[in-house]
Amino acid sequence: MLSKMQKVWLWIFGAMFVVPEVVFSPLVSFGLYLVKVNFNSLYSLGIGTVFPSDSLGYLLAAIIIELIGTGGLFLLNLKLKNKVVTIISGIFFICLCFIFFFLYSLSHMGF
Repeated sequence: MLSKMQKVWLWIFGAMFVVPEVVFSPLVSFGLYLVKVNFNSLYSLGIGTVFPSDSLGYLLAAIIIELIGTGGLFLLNLKLKNKVVTIISGIFFICLCFIFFFLYSLSHMGF
């Protein structure tokens, strides 16, 4: 059973991951970029249109918020000994770290 404070932090960390993911979708956009999916057909669906190629700062800010959210979910579920959710949030955290460092290195290369 979760205490009231743990429920509050669970909702805060969950919202820190879900809200940027729904609004900006950096994981989906980056994944589609890696597999070389045609973006022209996806623009009509609204995927990837929020972050044009020259606004890496906004994308990095959204990913940092998601990193804090998934890191908090990971630590909270690790403390609560919820193995399945801990593994899932850990995988998301590792993926977001990879994406963050990749985009950070691209931003310093002049792309």
